[in-house]
Amino acid sequence: MSDPAVAPGSEELIAERRGPAQWIIFNRPEARNALTWSMYSRLAELCEEVNQNREIRVVVLTGAGGKAFVAGTDISQFRAFKTEQDALDYEASGNRMMSTLESVRVPVIAAIAGACTGAGAAIAAACDLRIASPSARYGFPIARTLG
Repeated sequence: MSDPAVAPGSEELIAERRGPAQWIIFNRPEARNALTWSMYSRLAELCEEVNQNREIRVVVLTGAGGKAFVAGTDISQFRAFKTEQDALDYEASGNRMMSTLESVRVPVIAAIAGACTGAGAAIAAACDLRIASPSARYGFPIARTLG
């Protein structure tokens, strides 16, 4: 699996057309592609765009940097939570993104290298096909907190 050559500090989620394939690259390699709130929203928007574009035949999700597909949600963002509603809004955003991803009309492939944990593992599980490099490592840390 080749490592997408995407520079840190540029767009967090990159949409790139390659013929009939829509590539979506999680681009926060310095944070192991941990998701920000805007990445949740943008992924849902891109999935909706795919459903409107009949030229797209497949979607490929992958992570930049080669060390992670997606290492969950960026937990530093949780510090900004002040109320229970903040947590409920976060869950609703995640649910919207997952529902939209699951409703994509074309096959969605997760091309996984490195860490694939938390929200990243959930995204990969929602894809139609997962292709993993030998470096792929999966984790569901929420399972430890739920007992």
